[in-house]
Amino acid sequence: MESGRDNVEVKGAVKETVAAAVSATLKVEGNSTNVVVGGNDKQQLDEEEDDMGKQNGEELDEGAQERMLSNESAAKITSNEKTATEVKFISENGDAKIDIETIKEAISGMSKEELMKFANDPFWIKMRWALFILFWLLWAAMLAGAVAIIVMAPKCSAPEPKKIWEESAIVQLDPSDSPNNNLEGLESILYDLKGQHIKAISLSSLMKEDANGVVDFKVVKPEIGGIVALENLIKKAKDNDQQIFLELDPNHSSTEHPWFKQSVERQDPFTDYYVWADGTTSTDSGKERRNPPNNWLSIYSESAWEWNEQRGQYYLHQFNKSQPDLNYNNPAVVKEFGDILTHWLKLGISGFRLANTQYLKEDPQLHDEARSILPVESGNYLSLTHIYTRDRPENIEVLTQWQEIVHNKTDGKGLFSLQDDIGADILQVYNEKKTVIDLPQSSHFLTTANASINATVLRKGITQWLPIAPWPAWNLNGKQHALRQRMPAEIASSVTLMTMLLPGTPILRLNDTMSAKDAFATLSSARSSLTFLYGETTTRIVNGTVFVYARSWLKSGNPGYLVAYQTGDDQAVIDLSTIQRVSEEVSIFAHSPNYLGQSEISKTKWPSNAVPISPKSTVVLTFVPKE
Repeated sequence: MESGRDNVEVKGAVKETVAAAVSATLKVEGNSTNVVVGGNDKQQLDEEEDDMGKQNGEELDEGAQERMLSNESAAKITSNEKTATEVKFISENGDAKIDIETIKEAISGMSKEELMKFANDPFWIKMRWALFILFWLLWAAMLAGAVAIIVMAPKCSAPEPKKIWEESAIVQLDPSDSPNNNLEGLESILYDLKGQHIKAISLSSLMKEDANGVVDFKVVKPEIGGIVALENLIKKAKDNDQQIFLELDPNHSSTEHPWFKQSVERQDPFTDYYVWADGTTSTDSGKERRNPPNNWLSIYSESAWEWNEQRGQYYLHQFNKSQPDLNYNNPAVVKEFGDILTHWLKLGISGFRLANTQYLKEDPQLHDEARSILPVESGNYLSLTHIYTRDRPENIEVLTQWQEIVHNKTDGKGLFSLQDDIGADILQVYNEKKTVIDLPQSSHFLTTANASINATVLRKGITQWLPIAPWPAWNLNGKQHALRQRMPAEIASSVTLMTMLLPGTPILRLNDTMSAKDAFATLSSARSSLTFLYGETTTRIVNGTVFVYARSWLKSGNPGYLVAYQTGDDQAVIDLSTIQRVSEEVSIFAHSPNYLGQSEISKTKWPSNAVPISPKSTVVLTFVPKE
């Protein structure tokens, strides 16, 4: 029994010691303690306690119970505090050891006093400023990166702006078009043309000349007002947002030109300003006969050479003998004419349309021309090939120098164009390295057309040239006969309106703009639309006699245009619905004066598969392009 009591006393003492230690810890730290006992040890302890209680038949004294209850209450009350103590019972060789450990602090917020202590700490102040600055630096870097991405990212290229002479038709004016046959009288015409949305004017017949040709390339005819009248006209045009171009023929001058007279006398630097050559001699019936240097012919089917007794040589003239050819194999002459262009550009001229440039250079070796394959008699201009006198590849050297003068003096906006048709092969040579010739034209089918021109000829002439010259000139008036001299006025108006929305620039006369005034103004205004300037072109022949083309540009959101010209002599109803992108319904936009009767055109919309059209008339329709 003593032994049992001793064991109970020992174990009780251990528990009291633990409780006292825990209580002491609580009192010292002001914190509560969780009593944690290892699983096996705790179970063994409890079992031994129960066994001893049962064996001895005695209960724990009241003090021990109170202490235990006190410890349990303290553990419960303080279980949520910041720290805890872990008590472990470790058995070693039959002895019990106590291991008391501090449990890690539970996560909890800081008090205001603690926060304020850190708020004023120099380290944390610096840290906060560093983080603040770092945040805005990162924000600025992200903003700069976003801007860089926007700026540097590939963009959809905007269409290249068109020049005035692309947006507007070009109207040729001559002082004789004014009521008093002078430049001053043209000022009121400029105002009328502005009302027709014409911004490009080409002036002709300005140079001082005699009956044979130009006698001074830098002087305006006194009888039309002189240089002052021209400067006033240019100022008026600029006020109207219009440009004035000058028509010049650099190929030859008059025999009365001072250059030629000094060249005859062999006065430098004019000695070689013209093409001079010694003749050949032959014997005929025992008599010595003087002959031209070679077999070259003028366009009038005569010898291209004329003898000058004073100089004792022949001079070349590919036109009239009173119009000697300038020698562009001489660099001084090329520069001389470049100075002439500069002179006019300084006065405010915005570009040039040059004539007869295909004859600028000739073979310096003066080889005979070969016989052509055409079945014409000898002595006819067409009987020779003219490879040594016309369309020489070397011409591009001259034209390039002049084009650069125009380009530099007008900030790239000036016109450098030709009045004559040019072959596709020659144009390819001229524009091989860069665009030298603006508005190249191959308009023979138009400049020679009469009222009987058919849809096939129109479509062929247009579609063959567009791939070669995407923005050409469509010249309606030839050098010999104007459009309205070759066909009735109402048909001429229809043909004029038909060309207005073709990709390219029509070259017109004043009366072409006024005959169908309202319709012309409507179409002239439409040339500034994105559909016209950048749209695609589709051509068709409908019913065998109606030439039709469509203009559309899906990117623009603008309406498309349908232009139909009836070349036949019969009224027709045409189906346009099969043309790409044309909608089921079309609206009348403009028409020639001879399109239907007034009562019939009161209807403004037609089904695209049933559009009426009158003989020799033009109708322009709008539609909403289908994707």
